[in-house]
Amino acid sequence: MLKTLITSAILLSLAVLPSQAQFGPACGPSDGNCRPGTGGENPYGRVCTNQRNGRLSMRTGPGQNYSKVTEIPNGNYVALSQGEYGPDGIYWWRANYNGRGGWVRSDFVCNDPQ
Repeated sequence: MLKTLITSAILLSLAVLPSQAQFGPACGPSDGNCRPGTGGENPYGRVCTNQRNGRLSMRTGPGQNYSKVTEIPNGNYVALSQGEYGPDGIYWWRANYNGRGGWVRSDFVCNDPQ
C-alpha cells in the first residue's frame, strides 16, 4: 500500500511540475513564444508572493507607476527575457505569462537570476 502511494505521488508530481522546478534556462510553461533549438529559449521563474493566494502585478513598464497588464497567481511560472532597474530603484524583469507580455518585480520571482 505504501509503495503504491509513493509511486502515485511521484507520478503525479512529474505530471504537474515542469522539468526544472524553480528556475533554469529552458522554455517556461507560460512562454508562448519560446521555440527550443531556434534561439528562442528564455529562462523562467516561479512567482513567489508573501501569501499563498497572493498575486503579482504584471505592468506595462519597469515600475509601479505603470499600468497593470494582468495579475499572476502565486506559484505560476513566467518566462523572463531581460531586466532593468526602474525609477523606483527596484529591478524588474520583462516577462511573458500566458501569451501576455509585461514587467514583473524581480523580488517576487523565486531564484531570481539577476
